[in-house]
Amino acid sequence: MTASTGQSEILVTREAGVLRLTLNRPGRGNSLTPGLLAALSEALAGADNARAVVITGAGTSFSSGGDVAAIRQNSDSPDRLQTYCEALVGGLNQALLQIRALPCPVIAVVNGPVTGGSLGLMLAADLSVMARTAFIQPYYVKMGFAPDGGWTALLPDRIGRARTAGWIALDTRVSAEAALEMGLTDRIADAAALEATLAEMLGELEAHDASVVAVSRQLLDRQAGPAGLADRLEAERLAFLAQIARPETRVRMDRFLNTSRAARAVGARP
Repeated sequence: MTASTGQSEILVTREAGVLRLTLNRPGRGNSLTPGLLAALSEALAGADNARAVVITGAGTSFSSGGDVAAIRQNSDSPDRLQTYCEALVGGLNQALLQIRALPCPVIAVVNGPVTGGSLGLMLAADLSVMARTAFIQPYYVKMGFAPDGGWTALLPDRIGRARTAGWIALDTRVSAEAALEMGLTDRIADAAALEATLAEMLGELEAHDASVVAVSRQLLDRQAGPAGLADRLEAERLAFLAQIARPETRVRMDRFLNTSRAARAVGARP
């Protein structure tokens, strides 16, 4: 049986004990907003009885990170900008901490591009499968934003501090194949085979004691460093708030949005 909740920025379905959460802003690349993240947090709060949680995106993107247009719309007032970004990055941090605390395995089905802070949803998951055409890109140096979504709080545990710093500085676009080699994803598949690959992973998990996955995750998080994950994510939030207030960042947002509009006009990706 499948249960579904309606027209929301997060689509929630439950079937055979698997809770599926779909970021549902396909017209905006499933970009993150405070409202979407609040809905995600609410959905995660109802995951205690699930045997597994799946996080994916609607359409052809996993998520393009924070909605730059929405941030820019709130940037004419310093107070409004700070309030909006506190809710945005704070909401993302809350969702990541909820994912890490779940008592069941979490799988990210990365059906398309992953940019900015949305990488955190992939990093916080226990397992992931990427579409062969998907890629990961920071975009922070282009935008003037401080890294969020675990780029400094979670990613160095996967690939090391120096490699993380270089990736952010050069704004490299990493393919699914490269992500697999780096240990950022567990499997890659053609887009048409993503669901079959997910079903295969869920079948493997069903034969195992899923509680061990959650316990292992908690133990690994304790070993990650002297500062807990919540503290590291909070440091990202504070840095984001400081960086977003700069006039230079506003200029970069305008440049990015103008480039994006021009790219959409000719059917290209910025």
